[in-house]
Amino acid sequence: MDHFGRLLKQANNNMMRHFDQFARQYDLTGNQMAVIDFITNHADQEVFQRDIEHEFEIQRSTTTVLLQRMEKKGLIERHTSSKDARQKAVVLTDKALSIASACQSYLRKEEEEFAQQFSAKEREVFLKILQHYRNI
Repeated sequence: MDHFGRLLKQANNNMMRHFDQFARQYDLTGNQMAVIDFITNHADQEVFQRDIEHEFEIQRSTTTVLLQRMEKKGLIERHTSSKDARQKAVVLTDKALSIASACQSYLRKEEEEFAQQFSAKEREVFLKILQHYRNI
């Protein structure tokens, strides 16, 4: 009998190693690359730490450490929100913006290559399984 949970964990670990390998050339981790991609995709609105927590379903403490490391590397800055002075928006620096398109291209290419390996029906079933596990 297959152990779905274990296989999902192994697949995630392999995928993250693959992402990390690409990101390393920019002195990034796969997670940092994903955050740059997320903020770039939401350039028309302010992005806050809680948005990143929600998008990646990670804890506040994990997000804090991730963003602190990105700040230290000069990838993000935190600016006072234009809508609420009590909040800090997470903003990409010029350094992050200069590598954002490479990160986005890589992530899109990986997504397309994955999708091409399966039929539309297989992708639909796979997404249903992933959504089930995500919502446990």
